Amino acid sequence: MKTILTPQQMKSADEFAIKTLRIPSLRLMEKAGSAVVTEIIHRIHHAQSDRKHSVVSGSKTVFIFCGKGNNGGDGFVVARLLGKKNFAVTVVLIESDKDLSADARANYERIQDHSADRIEITGFGAFLKRKKKKCDVIVDAMLGTSFRGELKGDYRKAVEWCNKRASLKIAVDIPTGLDGETGQVLSSAFRADVTVTISNPKIGFYRGRAKEFTGEVVVADIGIPRKAITNVNTMLVESADVQKTFPRRAINSHKHSVGKIFAIAGSKSMMGAALLCSQSAMRSGAGQVILAIPDTEYPAIAKRTLEVMPLGLPATRQGSIAFSAIEEMKQRIGWSNVVLLGCGMSRNAETQEVVREVIRTCSRSLVIDADGLNALTGHLDILKKRRTKNVVLTPHRGEFSRMVGMAPDMIEENIFSIASDFAKKFNVVLVVKGAPTFVAHSNGKIFVNSTGNPGMSTAGSGDVLAGIIASFIGQGNSALDASVNGVYIHGRAGDLAAEKNGIHGMIASDMIHYLPAAIQGILKQ
Repeated sequence: MKTILTPQQMKSADEFAIKTLRIPSLRLMEKAGSAVVTEIIHRIHHAQSDRKHSVVSGSKTVFIFCGKGNNGGDGFVVARLLGKKNFAVTVVLIESDKDLSADARANYERIQDHSADRIEITGFGAFLKRKKKKCDVIVDAMLGTSFRGELKGDYRKAVEWCNKRASLKIAVDIPTGLDGETGQVLSSAFRADVTVTISNPKIGFYRGRAKEFTGEVVVADIGIPRKAITNVNTMLVESADVQKTFPRRAINSHKHSVGKIFAIAGSKSMMGAALLCSQSAMRSGAGQVILAIPDTEYPAIAKRTLEVMPLGLPATRQGSIAFSAIEEMKQRIGWSNVVLLGCGMSRNAETQEVVREVIRTCSRSLVIDADGLNALTGHLDILKKRRTKNVVLTPHRGEFSRMVGMAPDMIEENIFSIASDFAKKFNVVLVVKGAPTFVAHSNGKIFVNSTGNPGMSTAGSGDVLAGIIASFIGQGNSALDASVNGVYIHGRAGDLAAEKNGIHGMIASDMIHYLPAAIQGILKQ
């Protein structure tokens, strides 16, 4: 897993590498610039198949906007290396070359020595007066991760000019104007298609509106060793991480050895949630799923299920599960490995008490979603008195806000720390759904997901995820591994659906359809 750093942690790692390990800072800057060049060339070569950024063969014009600090220094390296590769490069200085940092100045002087390599240097004011300002690629090397506050002056003008262009836009380390700590953008920020971030992804990339500005994030390893990075609890989950912990199936396995899931879900107007969570559990590998539903809905659901076994339970007048179903439910819980609770159960007062009783008494691993979470609002003390050790909660941002009694804006500003504190306090695994979805563990660690797309913002997507997590626990994953793996596979299934049909019109059952392919893709790597 790649560690996700705050700007201060990244600064400390840089200083440790340079001062303690004695890695020359200019060598690190050279590697950073080289990584950006590699990405630009890769994008140029593949641009013919990209309608948005089709670069005409042979036309390789690059504008590099550079600030006075080390981010600008990285840009100067990019300019020199691209000049050697016969790109037509224009370096645009936002501030006077007299104000450059030491390392930036060293590389600025080097590009002056290579001015014959098709490199032009100009100030921002002079650049704006030019008549021909078309280019294939724009590189943002203006301000680094230390930036805070509101973008002003020529930096803001430069960003706004860049954002109006259809060129392929590459940000070096972080888009100018984006706060690397909070993800905030107070005025303007460079809208990158790709951000080549140096050494480690920055925590601000996964907060607020950051995704609108970072585009695809590519992490460039510039040789800062792991021992330079300490006291980090936030990780980015990638395919190789899931492959290592994915539940393996024994050659002599049978349906009762790979997960017996008891799903308690659905109500009169929300039976789709019951179908989605139970079917996703089956499609992601569970051996057997019993689906407990109100008996009033049994005839319709029995016609819609083949592998999932519906179980009709006493219903309230409103068509939700009644409290008189508790004893039979406890027997079925005893049969199961995992209980999946809450999808579409409704906020009926009697049914909410059913949910709370299950949480109090359940001795099996427990995955709680949707109306199961609503039942906990105002009753979180139940989590401290529960019997089972393994509890996974899967709220989206709004549900989490209601659970902890905090305004959504306040939650978003400090979401990682609030989620981590909650997981520690109640000794649960907390899956906070959104963009991005992340998992908070009771040991204080945060696992940020790297898959998924906007097309997954559709009704039932969370029900599918809950079923996957329950299935993976049933197949032998710990509650943490099941959550991390489940979130990644869920997002990957959504990505496969988007690749096939686009993000518009995606529905939750599309994700279920692509679950086997998503899993197979991970296991074959």
